[in-house]
Formats: sequence, C-alpha cells, structure tokens
Amino acid sequence: MGQPGKNINADIKTLVQAGLPPKVQEALDSVRVIGNDAVHPGTIDLNDDRDTANQLFRLVNFIAHKMITEPSPDFSQGIKESG
Repeated sequence: MGQPGKNINADIKTLVQAGLPPKVQEALDSVRVIGNDAVHPGTIDLNDDRDTANQLFRLVNFIAHKMITEPSPDFSQGIKESG
C-alpha cells in the first residue's frame, strides 16, 4: 500500500495519518499481531488452528477489497462531452 515495509506498525500508522479507514486499520493490526507470532523461524505453534487461519484469510480479503477492489476509478475522467 505504498509504504517502505521495514516496520509494519509504523507503516500502518502512516496510512492512518493519510486517512486509512478505521475498519481497515483494525484488520491490518489484527493480521499484524496474529501474523507476527506465526512468522518467527524455528518455532512451531501447535495451538494454531484452521479457524484462526480462515479468519486471517477473511481479514486479508477484506483489506484487499477495501483498498484495491472498492476504490473504483473515475471512468468519466478524460471523456469529452459532445456538443
């Protein structure tokens, strides 16, 4: 979403300052917190379950929908009116 990607927490904060919708912020924070626990090499969490994975997929899909699919371009831009 146009941020450096070095520190996801700082990236989310910058997006919020730029007007990120609150529900998208909540979804990003949830994925950040839950995902952070899952990405450390050398560890396996046997408590991970299918429901958690499915919820994370739903959150990522929500984020993609809100930030990519939903903002539609202005198709009228650049079209000359006749007459």
